[in-house]
Amino acid sequence: MTASTFKSVRRPLRWSGPVRSMGSLAPDIELRNPERVIWIDAKYKAHLELLGRHGWEGLKEEVREQHRADLHQALAYASLADAPLVDTVLIYPQIGDQTQRTTTIASVTSGRRRVRIFLASLPFGYRHPEHRTACLSSFSELYSA
Repeated sequence: MTASTFKSVRRPLRWSGPVRSMGSLAPDIELRNPERVIWIDAKYKAHLELLGRHGWEGLKEEVREQHRADLHQALAYASLADAPLVDTVLIYPQIGDQTQRTTTIASVTSGRRRVRIFLASLPFGYRHPEHRTACLSSFSELYSA
């Protein structure tokens, strides 16, 4: 797959009318080949850990609203790609002493097009070289799915 970074994947929103809102959609990274596009966007919130601990119903309404906005953003990124397989990966920080990466996947299909949203955790730093290798290997497995 070919990688593109933030500046090259920015897509302008062209408004018509007197009121304007956001100027563009800008995921952090795009990975692309002819059949598949993967959008990656880093989130600096504890939402994934909170979901794992408390479930959707156990979250405060403010956190649910923020997370809902993240999911809508992921779906907006998915709309930017014309490939039959589109994945948007929202990467959240791995908090505390958690050793296992958390990943959950939602799928939406429309005709022959499949869109998946991945929620995944990643540590802010690695404890040792083996920890780094294990984390990167698990993400490689994620992308090959």
